[in-house]
Amino acid sequence: MKKKALFSIGFILIFATVAITLFSKNPLTISSNDTTATQQPPTMRPEFSFPDLQGQLRNIKEWDGNYIVLNFWATWCPPCREEIPEFIAIQKEYGTTNLQFIGVAIDNTVSVNKFALEVGINYPNLIAEIQGLDLARQYGNTMGALPFSVIINPEGRIITRQVGLLERSKILKSIQLSKG
Repeated sequence: MKKKALFSIGFILIFATVAITLFSKNPLTISSNDTTATQQPPTMRPEFSFPDLQGQLRNIKEWDGNYIVLNFWATWCPPCREEIPEFIAIQKEYGTTNLQFIGVAIDNTVSVNKFALEVGINYPNLIAEIQGLDLARQYGNTMGALPFSVIINPEGRIITRQVGLLERSKILKSIQLSKG
């Protein structure tokens, strides 16, 4: 029963992601640097804890003081899988700065661990399963679509929200770091 419910939710999320991609030339983006009517005032990031791939409970506060790219994703989501190699490359390039990628998987440990090993994910991934959708909503994902990413500044303010693929240029523009 639990697998059927997770499959159904996964199907709905994939459908929503495809619909966003097909019917929108530009993915939904809300940034504190925007001057458009879609701008929302920056908000503080909600606190949460989920286990990592080793089963250790991790809290978002562990990374306070860093720029955080918080990425909600799933192994069954093609656009999610597409953007992760770029995240790996950026984490490697800027690993000695105060930039930290964190994955929040709307998935199970076995699937995430297998995928992480296949592609060489070099940043923490937290296993949220279906509860990750509620957390994504708290972070501003009103559509429930994946992938969904937020960039959080070192003071804990959400400075960028992105439904759909998050590109390297947008990340680097938001954080304005130089390689360490």
